[in-house]
Amino acid sequence: MTDQSTPYPRNWTGYAGQPPAIRLPGNQRLAINLILNLEEGSERNILDGDECSEHYLSGFPGLPARAGSRHPSSESLFAYGSRAGFWRLYRLFEEYRVPVTVFACGQALERNPAIASTLGQSNHEIAGHGWRWIDYEHFSREDEQEHLLRTLDTIHQSTGKLVRGWYTGRKSLHTRELVIEAGLEWDSDDYSDDYPWWQGGHLVIPYTLLNNDCLYGSSSGWVTPSHFFEHLKNTFDCLYREGKSQPTLMTVGLHGRLSGHPGRSEAIKMFLEYTSSYPDVWFTTRSGIADLWIQQFQQKTL
Repeated sequence: MTDQSTPYPRNWTGYAGQPPAIRLPGNQRLAINLILNLEEGSERNILDGDECSEHYLSGFPGLPARAGSRHPSSESLFAYGSRAGFWRLYRLFEEYRVPVTVFACGQALERNPAIASTLGQSNHEIAGHGWRWIDYEHFSREDEQEHLLRTLDTIHQSTGKLVRGWYTGRKSLHTRELVIEAGLEWDSDDYSDDYPWWQGGHLVIPYTLLNNDCLYGSSSGWVTPSHFFEHLKNTFDCLYREGKSQPTLMTVGLHGRLSGHPGRSEAIKMFLEYTSSYPDVWFTTRSGIADLWIQQFQQKTL
């Protein structure tokens, strides 16, 4: 039951089918933002005081969590992401000259100095993704705030870059408040729209769990890289067509331990090859989208 004395907190209307007419650079049709999640090294492990090993999005469907002891297979599945997968995807981004946004967990970045150094010297954006890649639902507000601030400091110290945005994923009811208090401009802890929207003076840029390699191995997701590519292609085709009359936005979520394997990386290469053959397509970062929204639209709460 909800408290009838306070406004109902969920919004079912959004833009009611009439989103603001964003203007992309050069009057392009479609903006694409690729996101690489850097989580490897921050997942659950008893070495870090957790009760069990990590099994969620390990890259091996059905892998069980092991309580009270280390799980060498889980550890090595995650390590592939930082040791090999990240670098294969990074080379693709460089080959196609595509800027990406890296959702980086602070502990993962701290434990991967080679990645931190490379990102620091690149044109790619880094956004906060929690200190650990864990569920923050039951964290106290104070402990979650400590993790958030520690992440921001680690990103700055290890890469020289300042963070403008945030995505926790498995967030708490306090997460957005903490992000705003930390002075960040945007967050992506939302899946409810195709376009950004204002919550007061704070910008929400919705993320996607559908244009996302996290669906590899799920009962309703990608069985092969071809399935993932076909879905991305279909999404692009729809948004490019719609973009003729109303510029559109597309997000793609990736992980080094998932799409960084040779066969699966081919789906990303095919997508980049396919989209690069079209005119009026703008690859940008999350903050590139935020800049346009800030410049073009007043801070209006939906």
